[in-house]
Amino acid sequence: MKKLVMSLSLLAGASVGYSQGTINWTDFISPAGADPGWSITIWGPGVETPGGGSAPNNTSVDLPSGTATYTGTPLSGAAFEVGLYVDTSAALVSADTLTGTPIATSIFQTGGNAGTWFTGSSLTAVDSTIAPGTLVNVELAAWSTADGASSYAIALSQGVAAGLSGASSGTTALGGGSPPATPGTLDGTGVQDFQLSSIPEPSTIALGVIGASTFLMRLRRKQ
Repeated sequence: MKKLVMSLSLLAGASVGYSQGTINWTDFISPAGADPGWSITIWGPGVETPGGGSAPNNTSVDLPSGTATYTGTPLSGAAFEVGLYVDTSAALVSADTLTGTPIATSIFQTGGNAGTWFTGSSLTAVDSTIAPGTLVNVELAAWSTADGASSYAIALSQGVAAGLSGASSGTTALGGGSPPATPGTLDGTGVQDFQLSSIPEPSTIALGVIGASTFLMRLRRKQ
């Protein structure tokens, strides 16, 4: 009986291990001996200008270059946190950011690397619910840690500065498995720079709840 229990435990462990897909979520991809070929920078709140704000474009100094202009400053140190969300479709990953928790978080670098969270070659995150080899969409969120938020959803509830990259327009394949496949990266998914808002816009669901509550209050008054 003990052998049977042990065997089942080992099988369960193997199943759990196999279901864990991995992704390299570094925000800085640099070919050997060359300048960075791709990067993401996240900016703090600031006055938006035409073509700026939450426009999903890299700035003119990023690679690849874009047209967005941000008047905030790049996020720096532990005052802000970035989170990675992963799911099997753009719609699902967008929903995750509003209700779920990221599969990985990081504070920001300082000085000349402010606005980024990693400039090396590998920063691996694990999704325990999605199998290796699965094509996934990704989304990045960032928020102020002033009130201790550990996710975008919590930041929204606190009303602190927060922002989203928007769901990726492309997908990447998760790594892991046996033999282990190379983790996919954010490069090529279409995720680019974005800027935080001082007061995050409420989600569609939240707006619906507010609207319904207002309607019911008016109805009761009429009665």
